[in-house]
Amino acid sequence: MEPFNRLETPRLVLRKARDEDLDFIWQNVWCDGELAKTMLWKPTLTREEAVLRMERTKALQALHFAYFVCLKETDEPIGMAGITEAAPGVYEETGICIARSYQRKGYGRELLQALIMLAFHGLGAHTARYACFRENVPSANLCKSLGFQYTHSDTGVRSWDGYAYICDHFALSR
Repeated sequence: MEPFNRLETPRLVLRKARDEDLDFIWQNVWCDGELAKTMLWKPTLTREEAVLRMERTKALQALHFAYFVCLKETDEPIGMAGITEAAPGVYEETGICIARSYQRKGYGRELLQALIMLAFHGLGAHTARYACFRENVPSANLCKSLGFQYTHSDTGVRSWDGYAYICDHFALSR
């Protein structure tokens, strides 16, 4: 885990959360109800909730390939992302999220490319998986543009608001 605590792309740094990131990640991502519509997480509406979420995030990141996505130039967190081993040699993303004000600038592509490199070259994966809500067309287009192929769809119900969704799944083989 240690050698992969920090990943870099031309414009981004993927790193573990720090206490001083709280207000940036809360204001850029966690409190955005519109952004949460195509995610499984519940918006964090108060700073008190954000403090608790930060503690949970740091604990999770300590044990997993999970990161805050930060601008290299300012170190400001603008998103979050991660991967996990679903089966031997198979890694799947655990959620990729970029703040709405930073979308459509190529950051998602850089981020996903970094996770693909980590999976295939850092961790020896033979398959990478990606999933997104069906209505998140930009997310599906992003993964397909990097070679992911559609594999199947399933349905679920988001726990915090009862939203019934369709999730499309994609895979990329080495």
